[in-house]
Amino acid sequence: MTAPSPTTARRSEVPPIPVPELEVTPVGPGRAAGAVLVPDADRMVAPFGPEVERPALRSPVPVLATSGGTPASMMRLVALLTGVLLVSWFIGRITGAQGRSLLHNKMLPWILGRGLGVAAYLALTAMVVLGLWLRHPWRARFRRPAPATILWAHVALAACTATLVAGHLCALALDRYAGVGWIGAFVPWGAHAKSTGVALGTIALYGLILVIGTAAMAGSIGRSTWFPIHSVSVLVFCVTLAHGAMSGSDGGTLRWVYVASGLLVVVLQFTRWLVGTLARGPELLVE
Repeated sequence: MTAPSPTTARRSEVPPIPVPELEVTPVGPGRAAGAVLVPDADRMVAPFGPEVERPALRSPVPVLATSGGTPASMMRLVALLTGVLLVSWFIGRITGAQGRSLLHNKMLPWILGRGLGVAAYLALTAMVVLGLWLRHPWRARFRRPAPATILWAHVALAACTATLVAGHLCALALDRYAGVGWIGAFVPWGAHAKSTGVALGTIALYGLILVIGTAAMAGSIGRSTWFPIHSVSVLVFCVTLAHGAMSGSDGGTLRWVYVASGLLVVVLQFTRWLVGTLARGPELLVE
């Protein structure tokens, strides 16, 4: 008979690991059939080490949270959509009744062009104001709105401004009575009526395309390339203000809109520069 090998001898010296007995509970109220209970489930003893605390079990995830929301949130969403549809229907009924005569008006392209131009100017004003406020030193005093929210609104207003400007150009270029045409819309001093005011609008158009285009490529080109061009947006706003005041037939009616928006942009730009310069040090003022 051969002697046992050293490996077999070492294995025989290891004491057996005790295995807890499993208890099968009978079926009863509140218990499932064949439920298995492990004694001392909260504390387990390792075979070759001290006692180890068993991590606490996570609470089960509610089924409604994983299925898209609670019934209350779904009801609020349905109520919101219903309200939007009702308001849209009501506004459509009013504007439809008032706009029947406008559809056959020969001045409709001019009215659309002027309305879209005013809307584009207001969107541009809001875009420039948010852009200045996003990098203003005073913004650190306020927690709301968050910088990400301001940036999102700034980008959304840029897209809105570009869309309104496109509609403004198309409406005036198609209007036979405006004296602008496609050449006047894209060539400075090419319009037959109010050529200087319209030319300022054409220059502002190219400046806006340059600002928005370089900002859209911010991830592809360096900051030293696109940000100085992006800072020209204040000058684009000033040229647009002059365009609206000089070429629009309702410049006198909207003069307070132009004055208020211009003062707001100038104050934000000046205070941003002044506070930033003072924060860097008084020696920069001497230079």
